[in-house]
Amino acid sequence: MNDEPASREVDLSGHVSLVTGAGAGVGRATAVQLGMHQARVALVGRTLKPLEETAGLVRGAGGEALIAQADVGDERAIGDAVDAAATHFDRLNSLVLAAGTGIFGRAENYTLAAWRTTIETNLTGPFLCCRAAIPHLRNAGGGSIVAISSGAAKQGYAGLSAYSASKFGLMGLMQSLAAELGEDRIRISSVVPGSILTEFGGRSIEEKLALRNDGRKYLVPDDVARAVVYLLKTPEGAWTQEMTIWPV
Repeated sequence: MNDEPASREVDLSGHVSLVTGAGAGVGRATAVQLGMHQARVALVGRTLKPLEETAGLVRGAGGEALIAQADVGDERAIGDAVDAAATHFDRLNSLVLAAGTGIFGRAENYTLAAWRTTIETNLTGPFLCCRAAIPHLRNAGGGSIVAISSGAAKQGYAGLSAYSASKFGLMGLMQSLAAELGEDRIRISSVVPGSILTEFGGRSIEEKLALRNDGRKYLVPDDVARAVVYLLKTPEGAWTQEMTIWPV
């Protein structure tokens, strides 16, 4: 008979999380889901009005919200945003990397500016966020970093060379951080979703719904947000390095 006590889920009431890309899509859905668990959420994004809308939704769901307007690719701004969130809430327990961009096009016609924007947002931004957050997570006695990746991190597709390269790189970054930070009780996880029903990637929701009528399947942002919350609530003695979710 095993006399060890059963592990308990992490209680997210009062949990402090910083969510990037919080103005829309998966970032917004994750922030609201955290609010439903009475968490305290720092909302990071480039544009103020969408962040204000998300903050209202988080508060309406029962959580606390702090707007920390910043571009994830701006080293100083994101450092200041992370520090401000940790100071305002007295700590930082988790970082959710949901900011992303998709500028699609065939490599032979792809501009260097589009390449740099994609890499900066999808790979350099997460690096800067993690670097700024790690000392605060360590000071809190541990925590979690969850990155929203993509099926394009597992397989390259025509027209997605820059996006796929950035997501392959993101997975490598997360794996390296897992190896570096385990002894600090900082859990590093990646969520790898299939296509999501948002305006991401240059197609409107209406266009994607038309494709769904032809058999194309999509997740909705809440599907991914619930996966993030599941990872954050996982008992502290366990760790999921990678979670793949697909629409049915």
